[in-house]
Amino acid sequence: MQYFSKALITSAFVVFSIWIVSGYTLGSDCPLPADPQSVDIRRVYDGDTLLLNDGRKVRLIGINTPELGRSGQPDQPLAIQATAAARRLLKGQNPVRLQLGSQSKDHYGRVLGHIFLANGRNLEAELLKQGLGFAISIPPNLSLRDCLNQAERGARQAKLGVWDEPYYQPIPASSLNRHSGGFGRYRGTISRAGTNTKGRYLELSGKIFVPIETGTNTALDSISSDDLLGLQLEIRGWLIARTRSKAQKNRGFLPFMLKINHMDDLRLCDPNC
Repeated sequence: MQYFSKALITSAFVVFSIWIVSGYTLGSDCPLPADPQSVDIRRVYDGDTLLLNDGRKVRLIGINTPELGRSGQPDQPLAIQATAAARRLLKGQNPVRLQLGSQSKDHYGRVLGHIFLANGRNLEAELLKQGLGFAISIPPNLSLRDCLNQAERGARQAKLGVWDEPYYQPIPASSLNRHSGGFGRYRGTISRAGTNTKGRYLELSGKIFVPIETGTNTALDSISSDDLLGLQLEIRGWLIARTRSKAQKNRGFLPFMLKINHMDDLRLCDPNC
C-alpha cells in the first residue's frame, strides 16, 4: 500500500508539471479579440475595476489586484501602485477595445471583460507582468487563461511586485483566526478528504473546508481520498469565514471555506513548498 500511495503521488506531481508546462509556455501576448466593442475609459477605480463613458462598470477578467482601503480599512500593499499602473497604461489610449466574457456580468452587476489597449496589448497581462496582481481562472471566462498565466509566471520567476511582498506569501491554514478572510494564497496539510452530493471536498489543517464540484478537473482526481491525507497543498482564492451554529460546530464544520473554481486554484507542494 505504501508503494501504491507513492506512485499515485508521483503521478500527481507529473500531472502538475505537465499542466505547468502546457499552461504556461504559450506566448505571453494575448490574442486580440475577433469582434470587440470600442469603448472609452472614464475612470480607473483600482487595478482591476474601471468605469466606461457609457456608465458601465467593468471588472477585468482573469486578474485580481491588491485592494484599495474602503470603510476605514487600509490599502493592501501595492494597491496604489496597481491603480497607478492601470491609469498609466490607459492614458492616451481611448478608445480601447472591450471583449466581454462568456459570462458577461458578475453578481454585482458589473460587466466582465478583457480590455485591449490601442497598441494591441492586453491590460490584464501588462499588470500581471509587473507583479501587480494574481491570475485567476473562473469558468466559463477562460479564453485568455494561458497568456495571463504566462504573464504571472514571468513576474513570479523575477520576484516582482506581489511575489516579493511578504504580505502576499502563502498563509498557513493553521494560523487562521477570526480576522482572517479575503483573497489570498493558503497552505496546509490535507487532514480529511471525501465526496458529497456536489463532488469532492478536502479539509486543510482542520481549518479550511475546500469544496471541489464535479467537473472541475484537478490533478487530484486520480488520487483516492485515503492517499490524499497528509499531502501538502497550496490553494488560492477567496477565503470565507463560515457562520456556524453550535450544532454545526459539534458536527465538525470547519470555520473557513475556500471554493476551488479551476485546477489553477490549487497545487501540490513538495516538502519545501
